[in-house]
Amino acid sequence: MEDTNGCPGSARRIAYSGQGESKQDTADQLRLLIESVTDHAILTLDLDGYVASWNPGAERIKGYRADEILGQHFSRFYPPEAVARDRPRYGLDVATREGRFEEDGWRVRKDGRRFWANVVITALYDETGQLRGFGKVTRDFTARYQAQEQREMERLREALRIRDDFLSVASHELRTPLTPLQLKLTAMRRAIDNASGGLLPSARVERDLDVAVRQVRKLVDLVDDLLDVSRISVGKLTLEHVPADLTALLREVIARYLPQATQVGSTVALDAPEPVRGEWDTRRVEQVMTNLLSNAIKYGEGKPVHVSLRAEGGMALLNIRDEGIGIAPEALPHVFDRFMRAVSGHNYSGLGLGLFIAHQVVTAHGGDIRVSSVVGQGSTFSVRLPLGPT
Repeated sequence: MEDTNGCPGSARRIAYSGQGESKQDTADQLRLLIESVTDHAILTLDLDGYVASWNPGAERIKGYRADEILGQHFSRFYPPEAVARDRPRYGLDVATREGRFEEDGWRVRKDGRRFWANVVITALYDETGQLRGFGKVTRDFTARYQAQEQREMERLREALRIRDDFLSVASHELRTPLTPLQLKLTAMRRAIDNASGGLLPSARVERDLDVAVRQVRKLVDLVDDLLDVSRISVGKLTLEHVPADLTALLREVIARYLPQATQVGSTVALDAPEPVRGEWDTRRVEQVMTNLLSNAIKYGEGKPVHVSLRAEGGMALLNIRDEGIGIAPEALPHVFDRFMRAVSGHNYSGLGLGLFIAHQVVTAHGGDIRVSSVVGQGSTFSVRLPLGPT
């Protein structure tokens, strides 16, 4: 095949081999080829869009016999709304201007049924460069379209299921700290009302206030996670890099979670002999450490948690390993997905956002986060962060 001089680059004419094969032989072969094709509707149109030739594939796909459709305008293959928009003329205009027009859309069979078609219209020029008409090839993609539509419906149903599960979990998680908070505040109110001489036992007040503060902090953390997901969704997760020592930051996070670890019978062993200095958004990196450490304590309840931090090759390498329940192989590729909960929400609390947020924060720093796990033996989360802004 070769371009026709003076015609658009995609407009074609037949080039003959010149090796003893006559033009008639080639034309006969081309005719036989077109007539043998049944899975493509191949037809030609005159300059005004009237059908000039019709192959068996066109009869099979569109339903018209050749004697029924020859001389008819090809707009009858289009649904009424497309005809009203003058879509058939638009296709010919584009093919005339650019040499070729292609689109996917609904078309109509003889019996009125619609099918999803891939349509290609090509401008046909003679050897002098004169436009003589158009070639049109139509393929029936209805099965492919329906399969894609089914996949989209399945994805939508799954998204709705995840949304409903999340709303259920979120409602439960938000109510969990509210109940003890309300009880403690009610108890304090009653104690104040019943106090003789307006004096309250300081030990009891301090204990009740500690409970109230912890529950309020849980509520704030939950709301912050939801806000972070909202920011990430609209691309507004910003970083403020400042010089910091990750070793010191990690020690602070571990110290904050030691009471929780002790309460469930776990220990936290830290291997971080040297300072790891660089520039990060420390609030966000602390969020990553907090999410990973709290998960290790929660899912490794009663077992030791191992934490290590070092600098190597211009990167800060953080590893947090637990010896807990582990993650099922089928859930492992999805642990960083939004709202992903690899375990039952009846046994473990959480919105399924912590690892998603950690992944987004680490990625925003130019780093990466990975997980390896064996069911019943625990999980290891490995974080790599550049020592400076990227």
